Amino acid sequence: MVDSTQRRMIAVAVAVCAFAIGMAGLLNYFKYRATASRIIEQRLTYTGKSIENSIQSSLALGLQFADLATLPDLLQRQRASDDLIMDIDVFDTDGRPLYSTDARRRSQSAPAAWLAASRKAVGHDWTVHADEESAVGVALQNNFGLTIGHVALRYSDARVRQAAQAVARDLALNSLAVFAVAASLASLALLAVMRRLGRDMQTVEVALAAADAAQAEAAAHRGPFQQALQRFGQTVRSAEADIADARVQLQRGTGT
Repeated sequence: MVDSTQRRMIAVAVAVCAFAIGMAGLLNYFKYRATASRIIEQRLTYTGKSIENSIQSSLALGLQFADLATLPDLLQRQRASDDLIMDIDVFDTDGRPLYSTDARRRSQSAPAAWLAASRKAVGHDWTVHADEESAVGVALQNNFGLTIGHVALRYSDARVRQAAQAVARDLALNSLAVFAVAASLASLALLAVMRRLGRDMQTVEVALAAADAAQAEAAAHRGPFQQALQRFGQTVRSAEADIADARVQLQRGTGT
């Protein structure tokens, strides 16, 4: 019976370790995904704000938005400064392209999802997530606070997912190693406790089988269930005393 209980307790301990470590791994992964996504958006927004400040400085000098000769070089430098950025596009409020680091996109209107997100943002920063390419946008405003266009920084969402998958693999391997260590330690600790408990129970069982309540109580002092076994020993002695009194009463009644 002790061996069966021991196996069940070890199985429960292993299951608890697996659940706890698995949940910790999942929580860490999702926390990483949320943190990484926030950092990427903040990082690209900072780059977009830098471009916006340069454009506003040029507009303050009286230049037209569509005639900023230094803007293409600025966009190329900003794109080269961050390997996450695929391309940088500048378009007006109607989606017409004005500048782009990709020559093929200079004749293409901004995607409908970008226009919808920029109009919904109402002059604030916006983000569009797609299966392959996502974008972070920054609104461009003139000196009167009117939105005259947007800067969109495109990045590869597939690359971000690959990085997340690499982190997931590392977390899985680390979690497996931690689980193996934790399950082994928990099993060894349970084995030690169950062996000691088995010895204590065997001692008490032998004492009770010999009808020696004093020996059972002495064994209780050495076991982990001292108070419970002490009460059991006291109950046994009390029961023996009651039985003895009952026998005496029966003998007296028979004698009379």
